[in-house]
Amino acid sequence: MTSETERPAHVLLAVSGSVAIHRGLDLVRELDRHGVDVTVLMTEAACKLVRPLLFQAMTRRRVHHDLFSAEGEDPYDHLAREADLMVFAPATADLIGRLAAGLGDDVVTTTALAFSGPRILAPAMNWRMWEHPFVQRNVGVLRDAGYRIVGPGEGDLACGERGPGRLAEVEEILAAALEALPGKPPRPGSH
Repeated sequence: MTSETERPAHVLLAVSGSVAIHRGLDLVRELDRHGVDVTVLMTEAACKLVRPLLFQAMTRRRVHHDLFSAEGEDPYDHLAREADLMVFAPATADLIGRLAAGLGDDVVTTTALAFSGPRILAPAMNWRMWEHPFVQRNVGVLRDAGYRIVGPGEGDLACGERGPGRLAEVEEILAAALEALPGKPPRPGSH
């Protein structure tokens, strides 16, 4: 049996329904390359954009997208206890609002409420949504609660406009994640 300090770093990656979801796949690849175990949690909207099977194939782990699985287990409890870091990327305005309100109505938000470790939030949305006072208030609530906010970037958006709201670069999110995991060993055999 390995001790807590010998266990490889374990990240929960929570993805929500943004067109930037494909960059979550890139983040999984980079975390894996750095020897970090990743478990993916998906909102219902995320599942409509990308099949959970794609994340499952990349992580070689079950993807959690249903609060009440067919096996009858409550995934949030063991996930929250086993992980070292929770990353929300991409985080839509909807997810940010639900997190800031303390709601626990799906596997992502329920796990977030049960998780006591460091959290990284990487917003992704249209610039008008990003600049909306309610979204800014919600981001402030999460920042005050200890979430580290990474991004958003500025540039071309999926809507065809330019402005703030792009998901931060994968390298930037990766650097924040690795910084939040000091002293956690990589998975054996990783680079």
